[in-house]
Parts: sequence; C-alpha cells; structure tokens
Amino acid sequence: MNPDYISSDWMDEFHLWLTVCKINFMELPWTAIVITMVGLFIVSAILVKPASPLGTMNEKEKFPFSLVIIAGLLLSLAGGLVYMLLPLLVISILWIYLLALILGLIAGVTRLLIGKGNSVLKNSFAIFAGNFYVDTDQSEISGIWQMLSKQLWEQPQTLIGNFLGQVLNSLGFISHVQHMCGITLIHGRIPMATGVAYGSFILVTHKKVDLNKGSDNSNQQILPTLLVRHELGHTRQSRLSGPLYLWKYGIPSAVSQAWTEKDAEARSDRWLLHDYGIAPAFRSYPPNYKPVGPGIFGLIFTVAFLIFGVIGGGLEGFAGAYLLASGTFTLLNLGQRPGRLF
Repeated sequence: MNPDYISSDWMDEFHLWLTVCKINFMELPWTAIVITMVGLFIVSAILVKPASPLGTMNEKEKFPFSLVIIAGLLLSLAGGLVYMLLPLLVISILWIYLLALILGLIAGVTRLLIGKGNSVLKNSFAIFAGNFYVDTDQSEISGIWQMLSKQLWEQPQTLIGNFLGQVLNSLGFISHVQHMCGITLIHGRIPMATGVAYGSFILVTHKKVDLNKGSDNSNQQILPTLLVRHELGHTRQSRLSGPLYLWKYGIPSAVSQAWTEKDAEARSDRWLLHDYGIAPAFRSYPPNYKPVGPGIFGLIFTVAFLIFGVIGGGLEGFAGAYLLASGTFTLLNLGQRPGRLF
C-alpha cells in the first residue's frame, strides 16, 4: 500500500473531523450556556459568606465580580468543547448536580413547612454554591484557575463531594456549612467516617475543639479541629493531582496507607503557615519532608488510556478506560512506600 495514500487519507479524515466539530461548536446554544453558567457564578458569589482562617478580613466586601464573570465565560467555553466530544458525559454530570440540588431543596422546604426550621434549606444552597465559590484572597488569575479547577481538573471528586453533601443534608445529618479559602466545610454526622475530603468539599464530624486556647488568634470557629486541618491537606492533594486524586491519595488513604496521611498533614501545615501564618499542628513528618506528587507518568498513563477509550468507543470507551486506568493506578499506590513514577 502506498504510504502517501495512507497519509493523504488520514489528513482528509482529520480535516473532515475538524469541519464537523466546527459546525457542532457553532450550533451549540451558546446564549443559554453562557447566561446559565455566568448566572450560577454570580448567584453563588452573592450567597456565599466566606470567612478567613484568621478572621482578619471580610471577603464579601472586596469580592471581584469581574473574576466570576470571566470564570463563568471560560467554563462555558470549556463545557461546550467537552460536550462536542462527549455529550452524554456532560449531560449526566449536569443531571447529577441538578438532582442533588432538587433533593436538598425538597427536603429543606418540607422541613420548613412542618416547622423544623430552615437549616436544611440554607445548607442545600450553601453546598451548591460551594461548587463555584473561590478564595478571593489571591490574584485574579489564581482565583479563576481555582474556579475552573473544581469543575474541570478536580473531577470526579467535586461531583462526589457535592452529591454526598446534599444527600446527607437531606437526611438531616448536616448541622451547618462554612466557606473558607475556596473550600466548603460540611459539618455534621458523617456515616462510617469522622472526616473525608472530596476535592474542595470537606465533610467532618461536628466537634468544636479550640486549637489556640489561651492565644489571641480568632480562628477558633473557622478551623475548630485537628481533623479539619488534616482534611485540608487532602484538599491540597486534590488541587495538585486533579483526576488522579482518588487513585493516588484517596483510596490509599481510605485503606490506612500511612504515607498519604503524613503527606496530607505536611501539605496542610505548610499551606496554612505560608498563606495565613498559622503555626504547624502535626508531628507526623520530619522537617525536611518532601511531599509526594502524583507522578507525571501516572498522568500520561491515564490521559493516554482515556484518549484511546474515546476514540475506540465514545462514552462507553471513556468509562471503561477510566475504570481500567484508575484501578491499575490505585494498585500501584497501595504499597507501604508511595510509588514515585505512579
């Protein structure tokens, strides 16, 4: 077979694919997509009442709405591009978000009508707003990236954290919700766990313990427990590793791999000390500890699997490739020592 013919045929198919994508891209209902996404960001910015770990600033007074508008526009564009390739995936994710919110609203309104108070309703709004909440005590570029990261980079943990939060709130397990540093803290009775972090959603058993008793710091109600500080470290792992988080850190942590806990506590201490001047609280790691990254080969391995899956079978191929890659990736990280390549 003539190699030139093969090359020409491949290029013709590629140009045809580009033409089809261009047509599909232009035919998407962009007005509705942009209005919906930007509206969600703006409404969330109004609903959220963020707090600083040190209680030294009021983020509400300086919240830059230009930031949420730009982030909404960029997320609309990214969502449209993903929709062209995997429309069923985008629709499924949107339905999961919507059904979780509807469940929370129904439970909240029902409890309000029977005289049980409005806490469930307020918590439902607060949990949903957490999907678009961002820490404003940083540059606008960093804030925009943090918003996009939750919905694009830090999946599926963002989706799981939002869904579990809404379900537990609907069942009356959640006492209150806080927003801090771009993170949503969901306090209450967490079945089978005292604390768990899914990306920027942290679910913790409600227990107030003052870490700074006798000091003049004012963060007692914002960072009330060592448990919260530990889970903040897992959130930092999620922001770094994105789609690899559950398989690199999450599942090994759930099966008591000690290195994941040491890594989380080191990240938490260093972040809070660097950004907020809060003294370290853990002794599980040495002073020269080097945090364990997700591994570039792990990311390449996963991305390659997903690309081949999409090409070979669309959404079904994507799902199968994701499960195979994640399972393999998890097994490679279940040893007593974390793999440096994976």
